[in-house]
Amino acid sequence: MAIFEKSLQTKIQIDDTERLECVLENSQNINNHTEYILRVQRGQNKENRWTVSRRYRDFAALHVSLQQANINLPIPPKKFIGNMQPSFVAERQTALQNYINEVLKHQVLSLSLQVRSFLDPSNYLSISDYNGIYVLLKKLVIGFNMLLEQALQTISIALRGDGQFELKSALPDIGWRIRKHYFLVNELESQMNCLLSWQSYGPDCILHSKDLQIAFKSLQNISHPYIDKILSIHTLETGAYIVRNIHENGSIRDLLYGTEYNKNYLAKYGNPKVRKPFTNGQISHYGYQILQALKFLHEKGLCHGHLHPGNITIENQRVLLLDIENFLMGVPSLYRPFLLELKRTSNAEAIDVYCFGQTLYEMSFGMPLKTYYCDVYPDGIPHDLESVLRLCLSSTASKHSGPTLEQLLQHPFFTHSSPNGLTPTCDTRAHLKFPLNIKDQLKTAVNVMEERLRIGQKMVRNAKKEVRIQEILNSEEEMKKQKRRVKRRESVWKSNSSLADVSMASSPSPPSPPTPPVPAAPAAPALAAPVALSSADTSRGALLSAICSFDKSRLARVASR
Repeated sequence: MAIFEKSLQTKIQIDDTERLECVLENSQNINNHTEYILRVQRGQNKENRWTVSRRYRDFAALHVSLQQANINLPIPPKKFIGNMQPSFVAERQTALQNYINEVLKHQVLSLSLQVRSFLDPSNYLSISDYNGIYVLLKKLVIGFNMLLEQALQTISIALRGDGQFELKSALPDIGWRIRKHYFLVNELESQMNCLLSWQSYGPDCILHSKDLQIAFKSLQNISHPYIDKILSIHTLETGAYIVRNIHENGSIRDLLYGTEYNKNYLAKYGNPKVRKPFTNGQISHYGYQILQALKFLHEKGLCHGHLHPGNITIENQRVLLLDIENFLMGVPSLYRPFLLELKRTSNAEAIDVYCFGQTLYEMSFGMPLKTYYCDVYPDGIPHDLESVLRLCLSSTASKHSGPTLEQLLQHPFFTHSSPNGLTPTCDTRAHLKFPLNIKDQLKTAVNVMEERLRIGQKMVRNAKKEVRIQEILNSEEEMKKQKRRVKRRESVWKSNSSLADVSMASSPSPPSPPTPPVPAAPAAPALAAPVALSSADTSRGALLSAICSFDKSRLARVASR
């Protein structure tokens, strides 16, 4: 590398949706306090492992930062006296393991910056040296402020060159993405408040900066009744910013949980007190519009890939899809951990169908599905709605290819159900056109995304196989079987050794020299002959009887290689 050559990272290589697994391996006493050694693994790759040392006060600080989610977490209480005793340290280590397991069980918590920086500080905190003097809560605040400050500086410089919008203030983390920040801007011409979002490029972004800007211009000119309009979109070196109108009603998820769009993500969706599921008519009506928008994108060579209730809004009884640019930016999907568990869901259309099923489930029951498939539904659910959910989310659909968008549009739930007067008046003409060279690159981007998903699914399957094999080898039943096999083999060897001893003992002795003839009565030779024969046949008879009495059932079956 040349001396004056700049080394700038334009794409984030880390997938922020990869699951983290944490095991408290050990504890050690350092400077009159106890530190717990945490072994953390990201994803299924065993090379992505590292260790982190944390004190109890670090766990307590993490617990304080997560309280806004209103989720009951079982953190052990603090103890001032006797907290260095080995028995108490072992007991607390078990309690902290249960605590971190409960935290990682909730997706809304495991994807947060607080948990990620707690377990993976090298990738989620831009602080080089802590010197052991900051409490973890201060580290989190400093790290978040640094990320927000970097985004604020980037947006300020970009908007000065644009001259169309003026930056007013930063909004809290209203979305789940760690590397996405929201700002309130003012359009200079109309003096209207708008929402600006800044997003870094993800691991699946392969388009060059110029080609990406051309594709963004096509997206800005999109026209569809069920896709939200983009006011402005521009690419920068490390990411892109998008300006949209503010939807005061919020997203579908905000409507489901009765909250406002500009509140913190954890506070809104951690453990909402209000849950307002949609009616059967609303689900049918809005679901049909979502399918129409998805079908239009696929016809134009583009997929959504990030559909969930948080990026769908409703205005004038009409759905509007948001964040359609996420696919071009290569960022991971919210449902990617669930997609990795599926077997045949790897193409772009199948991904959108699965995400549509997850969205429909949350709209129906007012809560997200916590597993990657669902076969049991509450009583009273309409038969047509249950049929649609099973087509998208059943265990059978997860093992085989699910339905297509066209097949879902032809389902009776969307064709025969009455919209109950919810039909909007739409005069918007659908339009989206990409240049020919951009179309080819979009196909390549789709292939890259699908291939990375297939690789991840294969790694998950291999990891499950290893776990099953390890469980079989370590199971008690298998240990008992192995002991039985050893006993059988020992009995076989004993029987074989006893048979050899018998054969050696009963082996025929060398013949003795013949005795000289003795004159006797005529009957004497007849009596001497049987005596000579019996001594010769005794050894032969013993060998034959040992062979005949051998029991083949006592032999153990040994699988030949």
